[in-house]
Amino acid sequence: MDLGWEQYQQKLNPETAISGENVARVAVENRGSYLLYSELGELEGILRGKFMRDAKNDSDYPKVGDWVVFEKLQGENKAIITTILPRASKISRKKAGENSEEQIIATNIEIVFIIQGLDGDFNLGRLARYVAMTNEGNCQPVILLNKCDLTPDAPAKLAEVQQALPGITIFLTSATTGFGVEDVRPLIESGISVVFVGSSGTGKSTLINNLLGIDRQSTGEIRIDDSKGKHTTTRRELILLESGGVLIDTPGMRELGMWTEEETTPEVFADIDALIGNCKFNDCDHQTNPGCAVANAVARGEISKDNYQSFLKIKNNTDSRHKRGRK
Repeated sequence: MDLGWEQYQQKLNPETAISGENVARVAVENRGSYLLYSELGELEGILRGKFMRDAKNDSDYPKVGDWVVFEKLQGENKAIITTILPRASKISRKKAGENSEEQIIATNIEIVFIIQGLDGDFNLGRLARYVAMTNEGNCQPVILLNKCDLTPDAPAKLAEVQQALPGITIFLTSATTGFGVEDVRPLIESGISVVFVGSSGTGKSTLINNLLGIDRQSTGEIRIDDSKGKHTTTRRELILLESGGVLIDTPGMRELGMWTEEETTPEVFADIDALIGNCKFNDCDHQTNPGCAVANAVARGEISKDNYQSFLKIKNNTDSRHKRGRK
């Protein structure tokens, strides 16, 4: 059972390479206990008291996708988690609430499939924030514009996203009819770990069902008036595919508290980044300062207003975190 171990090892520094013996991958996190997949089969992972005393933040605990070292308890199907191995990549966001604690969604993944429905869920700014989050976590973003069968202007929406986010792989899909699924499936090769993220009601669970070929995920009805799901995935879970790939499902996330650093935004907002050097002031806020090349381009219609608003939201979030860090 590979579970993506070879892919993970290739990303490690050769000096820190370790043996796969007594190593497992976290499949489910459930209120302090964990389902682990290992060469010994499925194990219940538990933490020592010292581990919990040393943990300063929630992100210090094992998360779905983590590789951990364990000690198996003799005569029991349980194992003590002793160490979390370095995370080669991750997807995380700011926890809901006023504090700025990080919430890790999944770790050690190669591809992040960003699903957005071409119905009431479509939002170019949110797509850009997902892409920024993915770049920050050292993962490859792939956008799936789902429910294309319900939207006559699907090709126009695709062109709009391609223009706003150049260089990103994008597919039109229909979880209901199966359109586009065969194009996506080959990306999840043996040993490749992927995660699906997107708002509730985007058809994420149905799309995963199609990829798996079975009704593995329970799906809920959608309220027609606002396109939101009534029943959706409620926990993160690592799923093994017949292809040998590893899929991590996540609860729907509509709002993202970004952890994106400034240097990742140019990858998403290349058109805006190209203009920043032309602003009158080096510390231009790109909103109210006179002589702003970016704001002027938006006024002339050369830059999408949705893309511009998304850029400002990420920039303002980054600025506020830096101010808190200087206090």
